[in-house]
Amino acid sequence: MDDKRIILLLLGLALLLALVGCENDVTPGYKTPPAFVKEIMAPFDSLSLNPVRVRLYDDTVFLTYTRESRIDIFTIDFEYIKSINLTDPEPVFPTNFVIDDSLIIVADHTKGALVVYDRDGNFLDSFGLLPDQKTRMSPFGLTFFRGVIYSGDVGLKQIMVISYSDAPGVTEIGELLFSFPHDTINTLVFPSALFVTYDGRLLIGDAAKGKISAFTCDGRFIYDFDSLSEYGNMAPMGIDMDRLIDPSLQDTSVFDPSGIRIMGRFHVTDGNNNVIHMFNPLGKYVGSYPGDKRLIKPSGIAYDTKRKFIYIADPGAGKIFVYKIVE
Repeated sequence: MDDKRIILLLLGLALLLALVGCENDVTPGYKTPPAFVKEIMAPFDSLSLNPVRVRLYDDTVFLTYTRESRIDIFTIDFEYIKSINLTDPEPVFPTNFVIDDSLIIVADHTKGALVVYDRDGNFLDSFGLLPDQKTRMSPFGLTFFRGVIYSGDVGLKQIMVISYSDAPGVTEIGELLFSFPHDTINTLVFPSALFVTYDGRLLIGDAAKGKISAFTCDGRFIYDFDSLSEYGNMAPMGIDMDRLIDPSLQDTSVFDPSGIRIMGRFHVTDGNNNVIHMFNPLGKYVGSYPGDKRLIKPSGIAYDTKRKFIYIADPGAGKIFVYKIVE
């Protein structure tokens, strides 16, 4: 993202924030939480597997589990397709992972490495050391955007920005482009959840600080999401976005180069309070769900844009919970 685009983005965000800053609430209907649909246990119950991360790609579901060196693949209706064994050249236990059209990128927090496979599970690359070849990474939060890996490193307390595109004379695969933050104000302690919006904002959930912050993808702080005083310390473990537009942001007279007004709500799994929090595109708190005690330790989250379903991987319950957006 060049300086001109960054300036336009920041200016647009500032104007939008000024517009909505004096509002006391978001539109009531927009606060309606998703409705519970079902919970899925099989095949997890017979195998004593606890799903911890869930990703969707087209009409395919990818799941990882606690203490398991594998990724299971299902249809959107959770019919088993196959497993990818992450054991070659050595076992990898996914803390987190992302799916691209040709890649699977896995963060192994305990091993201290980012490992890259093709979509068939064939090993391609592994990155575990900084350029000094001494300092080991400790990746936890993870996302991938336009050929760049963003890794939330809980040991270094930084976001590591790593190229996974080979552009001769510009970048090479595995090159550490930069890390952030470097200031003493907007620090990170445990960057547990990362999400890149399609306008290029990087959302960072910090499980130790109990907050979510928005940065530009080149590491410039933009704003913090609303704090949640009614809950204990929030532990954001996963972030995804639905497509339900906030009516309160639809003032077309406001300069908006970022396209925020057409973005949906962010859904954030909170592993400490066992709920999902919703925020509007500017980080204003919308509400939390479910109201019951169904969730035990929600972690992974994925939104199905076609069916408007939200999938929650809960390793505490050993289940996938399915919710549907109410419009």
